[in-house]
Amino acid sequence: MKISKMLLTGLMIISSAWLFGQSKTVTGTVTSEDSGESLPGATVVIEGTTTGVVSDINGKYSIETEVGKTLVISFIGMTDKKVNIGESNVYNVSLLTGVDLDEFVVTALGISREKRALGYAVSDVSGEELSRSGEQNVIQGLAAKAPGIQVTGSGGTPGASSKILIRGPSSFTGENQPLIVVDGVPIDNSTTQSSPRDYPFNSNLQGVNNSNRAIDINPNDVESVTILKGPAAAALYGARAGNGAIIYTTKRGKMGKGVGVRVSSSVELTTVNKLPDFQDTYVSGNGGNYTPPADPGPDERFDNAPYFISNDDIGYGTSGSWGPTAASLDLETYDNIENFYQTGVSFNNNVEVSGGSKNAAVRLSIGDTRTEGMVPNTNFDRTSVRLTADLNLTDKLSFGGTANYIKSSSTMAQNGSNLSGVSLGLFRMPINFDVRNYRTPNLGYNNSYFFAYDNPLYSVYENPFTSDVNRMIGNFFVKWDFAENWNATYRIGIDSYSDERTQIFAVSSNNDDIGQVGQINENRLTSSQVYGDFILSYTKSLTEKMNITAQVGHNFTMNNFDDVFARGRIMSIPNFYNLANTSDLYSSQFTENLRTFAFFGNVEFEYDRWFYLTLTGRNEWASSFELDNNNFFYPSVSTSIVFTEIWDSKPDWLSFGKVRYSFAQVGIPASPYNTRTYYNTPTYTDGFTNGLTFPYGDVNGYGISDDLGNPELKPEILTGNEVGLTLNFLDDLVSLDFTYYNQKSSDVLLFRPLAQSSGYASQYTNAAEMVNQGFEVQLGINPIRKQDFTWSVDINWATNKNEVTKLSDGVEEVNLEAAFASIGSFAIVGEPIGVFYGTRWKRDSGGNVIIGENGIPILDPQTGNIGSWIPDWTAGVRNTFTYKDLTLSFLFDFRKGGDIWNGTYARLNNLGRSGDSEDRERMYVVEGVTESGEVNTVEISANTYFKAVVGDAGGAAEEFVETVDWIRLRDLSLSYRLRFGETAKISHLDFTFTSRNLLLITDYKGVDPETSLTGAGSNLNGFDYFNNPGAKSFILGVSFSF
Repeated sequence: MKISKMLLTGLMIISSAWLFGQSKTVTGTVTSEDSGESLPGATVVIEGTTTGVVSDINGKYSIETEVGKTLVISFIGMTDKKVNIGESNVYNVSLLTGVDLDEFVVTALGISREKRALGYAVSDVSGEELSRSGEQNVIQGLAAKAPGIQVTGSGGTPGASSKILIRGPSSFTGENQPLIVVDGVPIDNSTTQSSPRDYPFNSNLQGVNNSNRAIDINPNDVESVTILKGPAAAALYGARAGNGAIIYTTKRGKMGKGVGVRVSSSVELTTVNKLPDFQDTYVSGNGGNYTPPADPGPDERFDNAPYFISNDDIGYGTSGSWGPTAASLDLETYDNIENFYQTGVSFNNNVEVSGGSKNAAVRLSIGDTRTEGMVPNTNFDRTSVRLTADLNLTDKLSFGGTANYIKSSSTMAQNGSNLSGVSLGLFRMPINFDVRNYRTPNLGYNNSYFFAYDNPLYSVYENPFTSDVNRMIGNFFVKWDFAENWNATYRIGIDSYSDERTQIFAVSSNNDDIGQVGQINENRLTSSQVYGDFILSYTKSLTEKMNITAQVGHNFTMNNFDDVFARGRIMSIPNFYNLANTSDLYSSQFTENLRTFAFFGNVEFEYDRWFYLTLTGRNEWASSFELDNNNFFYPSVSTSIVFTEIWDSKPDWLSFGKVRYSFAQVGIPASPYNTRTYYNTPTYTDGFTNGLTFPYGDVNGYGISDDLGNPELKPEILTGNEVGLTLNFLDDLVSLDFTYYNQKSSDVLLFRPLAQSSGYASQYTNAAEMVNQGFEVQLGINPIRKQDFTWSVDINWATNKNEVTKLSDGVEEVNLEAAFASIGSFAIVGEPIGVFYGTRWKRDSGGNVIIGENGIPILDPQTGNIGSWIPDWTAGVRNTFTYKDLTLSFLFDFRKGGDIWNGTYARLNNLGRSGDSEDRERMYVVEGVTESGEVNTVEISANTYFKAVVGDAGGAAEEFVETVDWIRLRDLSLSYRLRFGETAKISHLDFTFTSRNLLLITDYKGVDPETSLTGAGSNLNGFDYFNNPGAKSFILGVSFSF
């Protein structure tokens, strides 16, 4: 009996050993438990070994293992999961979004580093979250998704630009936006504005909102986004990244088995988000007297008499909508807002094909976007073809590259302070005028009803602005592991594009300046940028606990930009818009070339996974400086201490804790050609007409520049100090990241006024200082984490205080950029950059407005600070709920404070079109005191009040400055995944509904307050003067993979 038991036991042991030692193939699919999306590129490793595989495009994996082994499945940004191998051959795994401080992030120069080792703050945005917003501009898609960034769109028209700032502005006159990097190679994100005319006065206040060139990136190609915010984070990029850097890592093919295909398609409907309030009771006229459209007003011009077809072609005067009520005259009225705007529609289609073998991978994507705007005859179309390839030639030598061709075209609407401006014409129009009656029936000339302004429908159809862009972005790299612990990488990239722009002002348009003779502008922009870097890397374990990682290398950039402009006026043959058909020709050309070269080094010390110290240095040369003043060094040091690794008695509720500190200096370069005094083609103008230009007839001429060259120019220096604390609680259910930063800009460049006796007006010089300091908070909470149901909350909050601390000696204020006669954007010591400096009411010592004998406030003879565009704080709150294959996600965007000059509403008050001006059947008493100190009791008419007090016919600019708060539902997304069986060719089908700007709560009286008159091509912020309105969008999408 004992022998039998021993034999039975032995057989069981042998069979168990045989069973657990049996090798077999295990397959499965890795998905996100939050969204249900498959996770291509997930790592599946046999625990305790280096044996592993990577999931394919559909998240599928296959690995040889043994019963009893444990698989560890991991994916960047998600919590690892372990699976014990039993008798089954299929193990499907779903991963939860988590806070993994051991994950790697892409930092400056494409160097991958562990998050726990970073001594500075970075923010990550996944490609999934970017595409979830439905934005076609990858800059706009970052709004409210990370602390410390401020994204401002310039209207809801297709292709309009978006501006982004990180931790506030750092420069008066230079670039304030961050460097944009795609797969380790910087690309062009410039916005070159086009004035409707050919002279530079106020060119940013009129024309169209041209695209920023990051709009050429297809959001569906983006895998992840890393935002480098402080100087230490971006120091290795040098002067180009003085304002931070945004690194887009794109999707690539995965080495492994099989070919994957993903097809997605969506349709988007767009409507106007917000408009000013208008009165719909009173018709055209003045003082209660009716002025019909067929009766010219007192200021009517008759110089367009040759084009009169009927009395309906005669415009009204400048009196506006101060006539009687429409009901009293039994007049027909029109809802011109409804009759003008339409529902915009956009179709977005993408096809992705990827595949790979053991040592090679490839991905091809084709994306096509066709957008018709809510403003008639506006559109933006983009086609992107992108190919990536990677090859491991040996286990030590690998290659890779990307080629991306983009073709985009757009038709844009005139904007802002512009005789053909769409909003300017539309918002002013009295209710008894019909916007649809915009052309004479026989000749098609402008039937605008307007003194000096174009009918908006006439403008969008007869004054088109078109832009056609062809762009190629490519890069190639080779990596060689040539010795133990050593590798070398060489990378080269090119970004080249042409932008062909045409602006037509039809015969009878008011925007050609010289009497409705017709005009055509042809503008050809070409840009090329070549970038290259070489990085030599070394990694070594010095002791059992101490490791060192180091990189040294160099990089270079070559930038070339050319702008050729030609304008023709006075058409010989009407409506034939060709330069050869004009008798008044003007042309100009601007060329800018820049070269930079740098050596850099980076070394990181790690001790026992709790102490990290990183040192970097970069020496840079740039062609925008003189040869004997052209050598600049930018250092940085940062440290990270993971104190929970050495805190033996840490509480159980604390999962992870880290403190960090960084110090860095980086530069912001001067633009080329400011070190010497040059000759240029002079223009003599009063600021409102073209004046005299050369060539004048057949005589050409040049004049010496008004700006004296400065051979001592050097970069602006940004010195940053940053401290931070990262805490994770309750097994990473809660995470908190806190940052304080102080960034000082010194040697800030400005145009310093010179004495008239010098013969020059100004000199570009390093003179000013400015400080940005603030706090950033990121909070992640996972209240529910069940197998079938999860709820996660991500909160970000930031505040930034900006102050100009020094200007040039003897200079009290600097006008940063021309704006309007009553208000400008200034730099003043002790105030934030770009404060509104304008006209204001005279006040007594108690701050009371002083009222004149006529009942109208008295203007202060001295202009002053009347507001700042910088918000007090901003925040974003994302909630994501997942129940099985159903996911609901929504992002709230909060803004507190910051001002906007609402010039639109000031003009609407003046013209009697604003909603407030409907209350006109009474007298008004302006709150304030008389010059003798008594309370004002003088009554004034509504006409006087809305024109001279709260209107722009004499009112102070401070009257139109509004403090802006908002609560915005930035985006909402509802998606459902329909799964198919393992044997089906289609792995899953996804249905998505997305809405943008579904809710906006604000007291601002204008259009959507996320607006910019000047777009992304200017440092002017916070101005609203008949800006094109923002958009509200609804998107239905479907995608499938097989």
